[in-house]
Amino acid sequence: MKRLALRTALAALAITALAASSASARSSSGERTCTTTSKNVTTKNVTGTAIWSHISRPETPLTQCPVITSVMNKMLGGRIETPRLWESYRCRPTVTQTHPDVVDYKCIYRGAVNTNAFARLTFTARYDRG
Repeated sequence: MKRLALRTALAALAITALAASSASARSSSGERTCTTTSKNVTTKNVTGTAIWSHISRPETPLTQCPVITSVMNKMLGGRIETPRLWESYRCRPTVTQTHPDVVDYKCIYRGAVNTNAFARLTFTARYDRG
């Protein structure tokens, strides 16, 4: 009788642990808009939009405004329109206009090889003439 009670308790514990682990492994999707300031752009404020899907709990900081604005500031700070990697985002600038310079940035985050994690950050900068 004690063995049956012990087996039942262990089975219940295993089911609870399995349910908890699958709940923490769930992925999320969403969209967020973040704003940063830069002395290099004419508008002083730059707004970026991040869209993500299949982001797991450990990857959620990559979709928060502190990381997004860090990526934007790194791209805006250098004023060099070359592809760069920062905070796991691969950013590709496209010059859409010159005099004054207008640059569209498209930054992509892809998760590990065995996941479908994906995030895209887009923003536009109008640079000073300096």
